[in-house]
Amino acid sequence: MPNPVGLGIFIWQWAACEGGDVQAIIAKTKRCGVSWVAIHMTWDCLQHVAELKAAGLYVAGWSYCVPGVAETAAWIANAVACRRPGPDQLDAILPDCEIEWESRKTPDGSTVPSDRRPEARLFADQLRAALGDDCPIGNCGAWQWPSRHPWYPDHAFGSFWSFGAPERYWTMFSTTEPAKAALDESEKEWADPMNAGAYKALIPIGSAFDGSAQGGQPLRPSDVAGFLDRQETCALWSWQHMPTLIWALLEQRAQAADAEVSPVASTGRPPTS
Repeated sequence: MPNPVGLGIFIWQWAACEGGDVQAIIAKTKRCGVSWVAIHMTWDCLQHVAELKAAGLYVAGWSYCVPGVAETAAWIANAVACRRPGPDQLDAILPDCEIEWESRKTPDGSTVPSDRRPEARLFADQLRAALGDDCPIGNCGAWQWPSRHPWYPDHAFGSFWSFGAPERYWTMFSTTEPAKAALDESEKEWADPMNAGAYKALIPIGSAFDGSAQGGQPLRPSDVAGFLDRQETCALWSWQHMPTLIWALLEQRAQAADAEVSPVASTGRPPTS
C-alpha cells in the first residue's frame, strides 16, 4: 500500500464533523478535492472506515502515542486490530508522537528535556514488525522546526516508518512569525542535511484553525492557499475546526483544478486555439 497522495484532512471528533453524517462528509470531500482522511482511531470514527473507503477515499488512522512499555504495547495492539484484512482495514497508521518523546517528568512534576531515542527506536521497530512492511506508517507529531527540539527522535522513528508529517501550524504563533516566514523556515530546516534523511518522505500538516484566542494569529484563506501551493501531498488540521471560508477556498481550488484538467467537461465546449 502506498503513502497517501493529494490533499488530506484530519478528523478528530466524529460528531463535530458534519454532525457525524458520513455521507455528508463523503460529499464534502468530493466537492473540495480531498483524496484522503486521517481519522481518530476510536470507535466512533472507525465504524465508518468501510463507507469512506467504498467512496474512494484513502483512510489513515491516527492517535496520540506516549512512551512506556504498557502504553506502547496497547497502542500497537490497537493499530494491529485496525489493520486486520477486510473492508474496514485502515490504509495507513499514524502515531502522533509529541513532547513526551523528548522529555520526562521530574518528581516535583516539572518537565525536563530527555533523550528517549532508544525507547523511540524500540517502539518504531516493534510497530513496524507488528504491522508488516506493506503498511504505511507516518509520524504525525513531528515538529515544524527540528532545530528547536534537539532531543526529539525523528531519526529513530524514520528508521522504520514510511514518512514524517511535521505540524506546520503557523496560526499557533504570533503575527511576528507570519505564515510564509514560518513555512519558509520549516522547509529550510527539513532540507538541512541533519534532518533531510530522518524520514523517507514528508507530508506536512498545515493550519486550518484560527489561533487568535490562544495568542496566535487568525486563519487567512491566502495563508492556507500558500501552504497548499507548496506541495502536492499534504494535510490540514482539522475538519471540525475549519471555518466556512476555508471550505469555500478548497471547493474553489477543486473546481479550478477540474476545469484545468477537463475544459470540455467544465465549459460544455472544446477549448479554442
